[in-house]
Amino acid sequence: MNSITGKQLKMLFNIYYWQTAVLIARNGLARMYRNSFLGILWTLFQPLTMVIVYGVMMPMIMRSTAKDYVLYIVISLPIWGFFSASLIGSSQSILSNGETLKRCMISSSVFPIADVLRNFYTFCISFSTIYTVSLLIGIAHFSFTIFLFPIFFIPVLIIIGSIAISIAFIAPYIRDIGDLTSVLMTVMFWLTPVIYQSSILPQNAKASMQFNPFYIMIHPLQMIAYENIIPDSSAILNLFILVTIAVSIGFSVFKFCRRNYVYYL
Repeated sequence: MNSITGKQLKMLFNIYYWQTAVLIARNGLARMYRNSFLGILWTLFQPLTMVIVYGVMMPMIMRSTAKDYVLYIVISLPIWGFFSASLIGSSQSILSNGETLKRCMISSSVFPIADVLRNFYTFCISFSTIYTVSLLIGIAHFSFTIFLFPIFFIPVLIIIGSIAISIAFIAPYIRDIGDLTSVLMTVMFWLTPVIYQSSILPQNAKASMQFNPFYIMIHPLQMIAYENIIPDSSAILNLFILVTIAVSIGFSVFKFCRRNYVYYL
């Protein structure tokens, strides 16, 4: 137990660790939109553009008769954007801060965590804005189940954070991990019900979804915001099993890679 916890777990419960992560995330946002005419509004345009494109084109291509398809896209695309941006960006979290890590006494894991928090912040803005507009124009219909959305997003945030730490610490040893992650996220985008609904899949494909980690994360959120129902016990159990696996892998990779990674920066 001490080999995994010790200083690492004490660090995670240290308020200064999280204050540092938030500060780095805030500075990252400031740099991202510095000298930008629209600034933070750009966080809305990309998901909004994707919603419009998929909302118009996919029903024509697939001849989809799905009920409230635009609402399904409104909910699913921003969530996937958070997944993709967090994991692809994590491959550069440590590499791009190599000089800082060589000169300062700071926990290296704070950088991938800060990147995840930065992407979470942009997700909150884009999702809440687009969903509110959907309510106002009648695409979405208000239900009190939406208040469960943040609760079910917490384990998703833990999973993405754990995977981001794993990718960030592997990156100094295997520089191709960023390209590999980008390719993998493209493949998983089409293997996960993001722009199509799982109901159109054949039965064997539906069964295989239980082994897709992104489906396990996104499906309970879709049930809450799109179907207005509380996730069933199997969806909740699968989600928390995935949390356990992701956290275990994240700690293991961090413990194994953290000692010598600085020599590869």
